[in-house]
Amino acid sequence: MDQQQGEAFMSDADTKVEEIADDLTTKTQETIKDNVGHAKPVLRDLRESAGAALDKAADLAQKASAAGVQALDAVQGGARGASQAATAIYQQGARTSGSVARYTAEQPLTALLVAAAIGYGIAYLIHRP
Repeated sequence: MDQQQGEAFMSDADTKVEEIADDLTTKTQETIKDNVGHAKPVLRDLRESAGAALDKAADLAQKASAAGVQALDAVQGGARGASQAATAIYQQGARTSGSVARYTAEQPLTALLVAAAIGYGIAYLIHRP
């Protein structure tokens, strides 16, 4: 009898282990499904947030690029204007130098007196208290 009772006990134990294993499997599957169900909206929200962040970053990059282009255009325009002004000043200086050279050749005494007066005026301004 002991052997029959032992076999019956083992059979009951196997049945209970199978039931417990089935329960655990079912509960684990339900928990996983619940967790996946809760994770889906979170992942969707994250995906939407990431998409919005990428859109904002692209927009910001485009605005920065446009501002950079405008700044570059302004600098180039200023450089062109400075170059034109320097050219005009150089040409005016060359014309004035030619005029002074001709006047000095035609009127040497008057040119000497004018130069002396200019020199005296500069010296007076420098040494004035």
